[in-house]
Amino acid sequence: IKLFCMHPTKQIMMENKLEVHKDKTLKEAVEIAYKVMDLEEAVPLDCCRLVKYDEFHDYLERSYEGEEDTPMGLLLGGVKSTYMFDLLLETRRPDQIFQCYKPGEVMVKVHIVDLKTESVAPPISVRAYLNQTVSEFKQLISKATYLPAETMRVVLERCYNDLRLLNVSSKTLKAEGFFRSNKVFIESSESLDRHVAYTDSHLWKLLDRHANTIRLYVSLPEQSPGSQFRRAVYQKSSGDSGNLDEPCERVKGPVGNMKSVVAILEESTEKLKSLSLQQQQEGDNGDSSKSTEASDFENIESPLNEIDSSASAENRELENQIQISDPENLQSEERSDSDVNNDRSTSSVDSDILSSSHSSDTLCNVDSAPLPLANGLDSHSITSSRRSKANQGKKETWDTAEEDSGTDSEYDESGKSRGEAQYMYFKSEPYTADEGSGEGQKWLMVHVDKRITLSAFKQHLEPFVGVPSSHFKVFRVYASNQEFESVRLNETLSSFSDDNKITIRLGRALKKGEYRVKVYQLLVNEPEPCKFLLDAVFAKGMTVRQSKEELLPQLQEQCGLDLTTDRFRLRKKTWKNPGTVFLDYHIYEEDINISSNWEVFLEILDGVEKMKSMSQLAVLSRRWRPSEMKLDSFQEVVLESSSVEELKEKLSEISGIPLENIEFAKGRGTFPCDISILEIHQDLDWNPKVSTLNVWPLYICDDGAVIFYRDKTEELMELTDEQRNELMKKESSRLQKTGHRVTYSPRKEKALKIYLDGAPNKDFTQD
Repeated sequence: IKLFCMHPTKQIMMENKLEVHKDKTLKEAVEIAYKVMDLEEAVPLDCCRLVKYDEFHDYLERSYEGEEDTPMGLLLGGVKSTYMFDLLLETRRPDQIFQCYKPGEVMVKVHIVDLKTESVAPPISVRAYLNQTVSEFKQLISKATYLPAETMRVVLERCYNDLRLLNVSSKTLKAEGFFRSNKVFIESSESLDRHVAYTDSHLWKLLDRHANTIRLYVSLPEQSPGSQFRRAVYQKSSGDSGNLDEPCERVKGPVGNMKSVVAILEESTEKLKSLSLQQQQEGDNGDSSKSTEASDFENIESPLNEIDSSASAENRELENQIQISDPENLQSEERSDSDVNNDRSTSSVDSDILSSSHSSDTLCNVDSAPLPLANGLDSHSITSSRRSKANQGKKETWDTAEEDSGTDSEYDESGKSRGEAQYMYFKSEPYTADEGSGEGQKWLMVHVDKRITLSAFKQHLEPFVGVPSSHFKVFRVYASNQEFESVRLNETLSSFSDDNKITIRLGRALKKGEYRVKVYQLLVNEPEPCKFLLDAVFAKGMTVRQSKEELLPQLQEQCGLDLTTDRFRLRKKTWKNPGTVFLDYHIYEEDINISSNWEVFLEILDGVEKMKSMSQLAVLSRRWRPSEMKLDSFQEVVLESSSVEELKEKLSEISGIPLENIEFAKGRGTFPCDISILEIHQDLDWNPKVSTLNVWPLYICDDGAVIFYRDKTEELMELTDEQRNELMKKESSRLQKTGHRVTYSPRKEKALKIYLDGAPNKDFTQD
């Protein structure tokens, strides 16, 4: 039978199996359970007893007073394979007396609510009867808590978000919905709040907040000298004059840290510039405006005075760049989509500098003004067929643009987050994490209303992170230590639960119309054809050529690839399959729908790009040589139409096989459509009887399809048993490395026939 025990010192619920002979007495069973739970050093044996327990409802059904010498077989109702109840090894302090639990009683956990401090106390356990009235129940609680029953309000939480005030004194607990295990909240102050309608009362609001409050553990980014300086700059720019000297004094270090400081200054420039412009508009004279602006920059520079003169010179040069820069370029949050398009290179480069390697594949927006949404983002594909005119008119989506952007419904007319206005409970305290969580890692234990929006939650974290919410990202940590970024700012934390972990990472969040994209290199003739390169940021309205131009410095710096825009192409990636080739003039979100979790292939070209039009079709061909039992490397074939005749002509050109002898078959499975060379000659559907490629059984409507071809006059090599076995071993080893299954068998399988007993006609039951 299952045995549970709340450890008296560790305060954790332990679980084990209790195996006891039916003739053992209850007293002997207690000794066995005491040893099974390893309580010798925690509590004396005479301070333990076994009680009947329902773990699912956390309900103590009954105790066994005076039954110490009764055999366990009688107490538990005989020997059974499973029991409908459990046992709890209950412990007490030497000065306590065990409470008597009678059958038919219900267990009630009572929480005392203090309206003044807005706190809810840990529970006190009380046992009651279902036939008791609410009035009698209040008297029972009064004795246990020493609170007056006359002014007592009792609220029953029947289930999540169902808080019922027990205000009919004559009703029984059974009629009010009490069950085996219950939770109630009581409040007995003489405040005027008890005369207010319950749903408008302070008590209801406090309990509603309590029911929706979760505890989260937040891992903050490691604080370096640069981040301490960033915190000082942020507090200054946001008007918080609290203890700035301490973090500023801590900014010391070699000139090597200047890069991070320069980046910080650039991030802070926007707020400071806006501040000085605002002061000029309010009518301050030129001298005062100038002095104000100068003083702000002096405050930023002051922590760097301890760094050597070369660092100071670099900082002065940066200040000059700031002062001569165009104010319109600094007000990035106020730019329209067209402005973003016209100045895409700046925004994308900034995002690449500031975004960390732990990037998400989703769309996010941090603008504070309501902006119109794009018309229906398709979350999964560019078009069902790139040749269909799917972009004319409204696109069909199942993941709406509002959900994908996470912005348009986030702010009200005043620019204040709607989540801010209502569910804003947030309480934090420093927390010491377990060993192994990283030396110097700082943690917060946060109690927060889970109905708060991600936007408001990030704003609450700003003072602890030290940068504006638009410059850090929130990652949810799952049990397997996988991290996924939360980016939809208008969504709440309702999917989070108690004790979830969150990691904060520095890096600019995406602006409206920007997408974080994973770029993979397509290597068609390599054993592993899909290789991750980098994370990039593409913007709505950007052309493919512009995105390629912005990729060039990143490819050079991060991957060591020295390319030009004409030396590579971008194409759709679906799982491991290469798809549509993106042409240079295509525009993201007009010709190409970008979705969350978006990935693209980068393919380096051997020569001049042959794909010039959407009417063309690019397929990957591979020659099968049966007389040599081998496959050639992939060669791309670009077709002007979907004609089978044109495909055969192109294959004849590149191979030298006469046109009338060309046979082809479509590859199966995911790219590169690997197949054993022992199976390819018979198992593929060679030479399908079709005239176009976009019909059954081929359905080749997009770029990237794999075509195998052969010379039909070429004879298959005759293999000895030894050669066949050797080839089987090689193919098994090769295909297992690529994750493909080997199914070759030298014998033809017979069909399996299934007959049903008693069927009137076996012919009709045959499957």
